[in-house]
This record gives sequence, C-alpha cells and structure tokens, in this order.
Amino acid sequence: MMYESFAYLYDRLTDDIDYGKFLEFIEGQFHKHNLNAELVLELACGTGSLTKLLSQKGYDVIGLDASSDMLEVAREKCPDTLFINQDMTEFELYGTVDAIICCLDSVNYITDKRKLLKMFKLVNNYLNHGGLFIFDINSEYKLRNIIGNNCFVRNEEDIFYSWENELEKDRVNFYLTFFTKNKEGTFERFDEMHTERIYKESDMKELLKKANLIHTDTVYDFKSIKKSKKSERIFFVAMKE
Repeated sequence: MMYESFAYLYDRLTDDIDYGKFLEFIEGQFHKHNLNAELVLELACGTGSLTKLLSQKGYDVIGLDASSDMLEVAREKCPDTLFINQDMTEFELYGTVDAIICCLDSVNYITDKRKLLKMFKLVNNYLNHGGLFIFDINSEYKLRNIIGNNCFVRNEEDIFYSWENELEKDRVNFYLTFFTKNKEGTFERFDEMHTERIYKESDMKELLKKANLIHTDTVYDFKSIKKSKKSERIFFVAMKE
C-alpha cells in the first residue's frame, strides 16, 4: 500500500517542495483566464500543505485523497476544510466546482490510461462551465534520466530513508525503505512501493480532448511556454466550455 506509515513522514522528507510556487502558478492561471474561482477541488491533496495555502488565500477548498493516513495529517493542518477519502479516478461530489487542481505529479500515479480518461471525464462532469482543470506531470525526461534506475538516500539521527528506482518500458517503480527511531531508541523498518507511468505531452492532450476539455496551456517548470527537452515538470491547463 502507498502512503500509509510514509504519510506521517512525508512533510519532513519533502521539505524541499516549494508549495508557494504551485500556489502562484495556480493563481496566475486563474487571473490569465479571468476565472473568479471560489470553490476549488484539490485531487490527491496529500497532507494538505497546498490546501492550507489555498485556504489562507480565501478559497473554499475540498481536499480529496485515496490515503486515509495522508488525510489524517491534512485535517490537523486544516481543521475547517472538507476532506474526502476517495480514489480520484472514481470520485463523487454533491455539486460542481469552479476549478480542479491535481499537483505534484499525482497524475503519473494513474498507470492505466483508461482510468486516467475516466478521471478526466469526471473532472469535466464536476467543473462549472468556464472552470479550469490544472495539473502537472513528471516529464518523460525526468522519469527516464533523473529518477529512473537511480538510488537516493537520506540519513539523519532518527531516520534513514532509501529510495531505489527501477525503470521499465513506460513506468518507474519506486522501492522505499524507512528506518525510524522509536521511543525506546531502537529503529523500526517499513517499506512501500510506488509506481509512476511515463506519459508524453501528446497523451495528455489526447485524453483531455476525449474528455471534452479544451486544452489552453502547456507550461514547463512553472514559467516557460517554450518546450524544453530537459524540462522536469510539465503543467497542463484545460477549460470546460
């Protein structure tokens, strides 16, 4: 299973993520598309770090995630936010929203193209007319050349973390091993396995079109509209007519 025990270490081990840049990008797209977004759905909200920033900016946010452990952490950060424990390929809402976001390469975790199309169709179903869908993916370059078949290690006084990767044809498997110090001063081990699928830009555009969403922007590494072979994070913006 993914994001069980890891959920309670996630923020500490991902302290290099600049959530402010994600917020700035999202708000920039709202402004560019003249969208007065009030109600925002965040798919794969995780531990709620971005959720909190959005709430502090005055947005009414619904956070959705498949991991109950991640949501437990998120609720501590955002006690007044509605969180829903659902798979983002099968989610259900009681009404529509102004914008739907899905950040930090969560889309790469959907390894079945049919399920990803299903998710995009659900996005269309729950977006208000003129609403925006904003998401990002890890690029093919990043997954093949930076992450794939590499190993990363972090060693601190009370935690040891290793991340070994295995590159397959169109996906990368992440084998995560953690040793954490408990109250008795001994270390406990737990393991998780994650998989991300390698998607091309053309895949995203094709699926958005099939879901009747209008692709409006592709942005590389937060700011560039110029395609780069070495971009690591690619953002897609789509609109419901």
